[in-house]
Amino acid sequence: MATGPLRVRTAATVICIRRAQGSASSSKNTGLSREEATGGEKAWHGAGGDGASRMNLVFGKSDTATLSSGWDILLGQSVQNWLKSTKEKDEAMRYPGEWKFAGGTVDPGETPEQAARRELEEEFQLQLPKDSDSCKFHLLSIKQTRPIRNVSNIMYNFVAAAEENPWLQQLDIGAVNAALAQRRDLHRTEVETGSFWTLANAEREQLAPEIRQVQWLDMRTAVLHSFTSMNDTCVPVNDFQREEFHRLGIPRRDPMFLTMASLLEVDSFPSLRSLAAYSAQLCPDQELRRIQWLQDGMLPSEVAAVFEANASPTEAQKRAGMFRTAEDRAAVFTERRSNEDADAASLVSESATKKSRL
Repeated sequence: MATGPLRVRTAATVICIRRAQGSASSSKNTGLSREEATGGEKAWHGAGGDGASRMNLVFGKSDTATLSSGWDILLGQSVQNWLKSTKEKDEAMRYPGEWKFAGGTVDPGETPEQAARRELEEEFQLQLPKDSDSCKFHLLSIKQTRPIRNVSNIMYNFVAAAEENPWLQQLDIGAVNAALAQRRDLHRTEVETGSFWTLANAEREQLAPEIRQVQWLDMRTAVLHSFTSMNDTCVPVNDFQREEFHRLGIPRRDPMFLTMASLLEVDSFPSLRSLAAYSAQLCPDQELRRIQWLQDGMLPSEVAAVFEANASPTEAQKRAGMFRTAEDRAAVFTERRSNEDADAASLVSESATKKSRL
């Protein structure tokens, strides 16, 4: 139980997307059944206080979730926190072994977008163009996490799309993972000789791998992995997570509710055009005021009072994301697609009118 004042930090993530490749774009990959996602558990079990919310967001009143956007997501996976580990004791990072967006805390003097860019370069071993026109990020949302170890993060979530970022369109995943493996080998040698433990933190940070591997996941798989992190039964996402949990004695997965919510928000956009239009009208300052529910320096009693007040449907609605149910999400997707179709039809009509006047 927390005894000191709450710390509220600013953090940023970048969600890299591309159009689905190969079989991932087929219709068989867009549907996710309630049975598969819950593993046969009772629908409202798992996820602690987010049990009902995750079911409403993904399934609503249906037994099947439809994920219609056709986006793939670039995600990274790792387990051990080498900066907090010691020679005597291994420490796991938060959300160990989960498929995560690149991201981290905003450093002093940085904007959230600058932090998102830096974290993407550091964690995924990418070299981004210096020219801002060649490296386009769109603000998707701002969310505040529940306190963990008396720290709450205000998360600025950005999206980078391959179709307008050549560096992402041309990304060689094999080369990235090979570079990560090489860094891992160098680090392992330093650990085995003992020299790693004598380094200063800044030197450790330069040597220690933050990510084991990166991979493009289709939207269905990414949402499924986030959803199952909140099930009562611990089912690892792959053999690497299973083996690391056994090695480090980790009994269960960390809940990936906000990651799942962000994935579903990305899925509600039928195109980059609709996502960019939404981002352009989003005012960061207004959005921050709307979503922030915990303040830096709050005492435990004040945090508890806010939790109790925010349990009401009225307060929850004030801070809600783009939608609260699968039905709302489908309606938002349909509206955005209809608006795009109407805009396209209008452009065709205008073009035809101009030609007729020639």
